[in-house]
Amino acid sequence: MADLTLSFDPGASLTKVIYELGNEETIRLLLMEPEMIQLPQSSIESYLVNRQGVGQARPENEAWVQCAGESECQVVGFLARQFLASPRLNRLKYESTLHKVLAAVGAIAQSSGLPNRFSLALVTPLPYGEYRNHPQLKAHLQKALKDFRFRGQRFKVKLESFNCLPEGAGLALIQCQQNGVEWFQRQAIAVLMFGHRNTTALIFERGKMTAGHTTNLGFHQLVQQAIERTSGQELVSLTAAIYEAGTELTPNNPVLQSLVKSHNPDNQVVELKQLIGAIATARVEYWRRLQEWLDAVLPRTITQVVLSGGAAMYLYQELEDYFPSTPTYWGMDLQHQIEQILGLDYRSCQSGKESLSFRLVDGFGLFLKFRATQSAV
Repeated sequence: MADLTLSFDPGASLTKVIYELGNEETIRLLLMEPEMIQLPQSSIESYLVNRQGVGQARPENEAWVQCAGESECQVVGFLARQFLASPRLNRLKYESTLHKVLAAVGAIAQSSGLPNRFSLALVTPLPYGEYRNHPQLKAHLQKALKDFRFRGQRFKVKLESFNCLPEGAGLALIQCQQNGVEWFQRQAIAVLMFGHRNTTALIFERGKMTAGHTTNLGFHQLVQQAIERTSGQELVSLTAAIYEAGTELTPNNPVLQSLVKSHNPDNQVVELKQLIGAIATARVEYWRRLQEWLDAVLPRTITQVVLSGGAAMYLYQELEDYFPSTPTYWGMDLQHQIEQILGLDYRSCQSGKESLSFRLVDGFGLFLKFRATQSAV
């Protein structure tokens, strides 16, 4: 068995890593911001000098990596956000995954006290539209892991085992495990993954995947439409506020009030009204576009729908109304299991904890199935 086994989900709004050390039986969680930026070594040196040893950040919150032969560094996560990096939504996910994996592996190694040389078993999902690129991803990872530096420390990691599945496959595996193979073979199941960057539909009929579809209609489309209809809003804070506000688009909502930039009381009222209208309109447009896409890709023979991804929870009522007579599975039972196993206490906020556990469901399903195959070897 590998020294480190992990499920790596490179989400466009949050990198989610579920892992287990080879000498333990404790499943752990690592979260990192999605931003990444390439900088010269001198930028890191300047940052370290200016920091002057004040504070002691965890490795994942102060992460930069450098592959063998590279002269510059890739800054990842929270530190990249401090350098005003972007999430790179326009890039293929499998290309941006490489350095994020190195950063996560390095952060876990440093915080867990792993040696400079160790073995890794890795499973990761990709959007269905990029799934055919998984051989390239594996080759790039094998090469990069052999010799890289994380925060200046050199690591040589052997990729002992690798698997890649389309986003949403973890949920399909869970359904099969929970209900049995015979049940799974009798169903026509649609697994819908509503993410920040895109939305994916996987169709399973008679026990196998028969179709897959991906669209760029991710949650970021809603946020972008709201930004274009308002003034002075910032992407990260607006994204979080829209999600947290949900359907509570009222002037009394403190989450929306916190977004107001104006200092003049009269202007504040006008700005808040404009903001609420922009979000409400963007939400309607976003759902209408998704609805048309669902109409086009979903067969009428579907007997069950599996829903996942942060944007699915945001659109909970719209999706329930869209499938009035088809059973929907939201993985609530698995969410409770995730919360117990990982000990989630997301900033002591119940809604935040539930949201995070829901976003972890697919990756957790992949991890459990992948770990079982590793144990059987």
